[in-house]
Amino acid sequence: MDILGLGEKAKKKGKWAPPVSEVNELCPQCRKNKRVYCPHKPLLAIKAEHSAKFDKTEFFGPSPPNVFVGHFGYPNINFGPMISIETGLPDNPKDWYGWGFDKIVYARSMQIRSQINSSVGMARSFRTNGGPSSRIISDSQEAAMSVKPVDIETHFSKKPNLNIFFHSINQPMGPSAHLEKLIIAENPKIPKKLDALVQDGVKANEAMKELMHLGHDEHYLTRLLTSGILGQKDSRRFVPTKWGITAVDDTIAKEHISKIRNLRENSKFLFFQNEYLANRFSVLLLPGAFEYENFEAWIGAPDNFSISLEHEPYWGRSEYAASQGGGYYAARLSVCEALATKMRKQARVVVIREIMPEYDLPVGVWEIRENVRHAMDSKPDEFASMEALLNFARTKIKLSLDEYLSRSHVLRQRRLSDF
Repeated sequence: MDILGLGEKAKKKGKWAPPVSEVNELCPQCRKNKRVYCPHKPLLAIKAEHSAKFDKTEFFGPSPPNVFVGHFGYPNINFGPMISIETGLPDNPKDWYGWGFDKIVYARSMQIRSQINSSVGMARSFRTNGGPSSRIISDSQEAAMSVKPVDIETHFSKKPNLNIFFHSINQPMGPSAHLEKLIIAENPKIPKKLDALVQDGVKANEAMKELMHLGHDEHYLTRLLTSGILGQKDSRRFVPTKWGITAVDDTIAKEHISKIRNLRENSKFLFFQNEYLANRFSVLLLPGAFEYENFEAWIGAPDNFSISLEHEPYWGRSEYAASQGGGYYAARLSVCEALATKMRKQARVVVIREIMPEYDLPVGVWEIRENVRHAMDSKPDEFASMEALLNFARTKIKLSLDEYLSRSHVLRQRRLSDF
């Protein structure tokens, strides 16, 4: 796996190689693929200590009321609740911030992705009495509405194999098994407002906005959307988890942006920064009406990198941010959340994500969302002019600032207030 696209090409040119101390800790496969972090060694340790926990086909205990919906073969997909093997392991990625790769690998390996084959339209079986698959779906949806872990009894067709799959783009995926039977052993704790929205068949976007204003976060809303719980009764569908995360990030951010456009313009030049898991985020806020620009730079060496750019003008954008995918929407949500609820200002925004070679195990867009949230929660550096801001930024980013200036829509704009 060579996520940076460097591999043998970089080796021949002598452009980049992991530090010797880290190479010595890699397994042969990771050394061959020029990785910096080896996920296989912690997985072997996890298997040695925890394999016995998976040596059965029936499980019982409190599990996070989460589900996973696959996207391969859409509209025919795999659907099923996530079954936790370890009690108390947090399910919400907000609680994962600060964890290293080893602990994230462990958390993924301790959750079984239960699976049944379904079509996306089967979501409409919610709270109906159908066949075994319909009952599993309905009970899974009922559990997904809960705001607390739920005691669940599950029966699988075979013992889950404690393994985890590592991918060059997608987050690590833990063990999976075909689900034959599911029993909810306690009443899920379901908010009354959600129950009303479901019974009334309120459109999914409107329901998410109402729940957001009641304090429910993107993790909970994603669970509801992907489970096919929200929306008008005849049009409910399962939404693959990968797509649902981005859809929720986009919906919440747009709700924030609708308020940001009516706020007073920020008058200061501000610089925020945070780094986690070898991802450095720099956020520049400039005076003016709302505008958003997001850079994503994969860095192998100072002269071996790639940069993508996505831009959103004041009136918004309708095209999907294809070059950055869900990462664009996760970063935008965190910035807009801070502008709308904490700063109560609108501004021109430039986000620069710089991805170091050490980040060769993608963990999911939650890392982007939480990384930027922590940046926006930090105390910013303030400047009196655009020139001062840019001069400071040059000392804080990895690549030359000129690489971003030459591509930017926002940073090249000049206004009378900048001088």
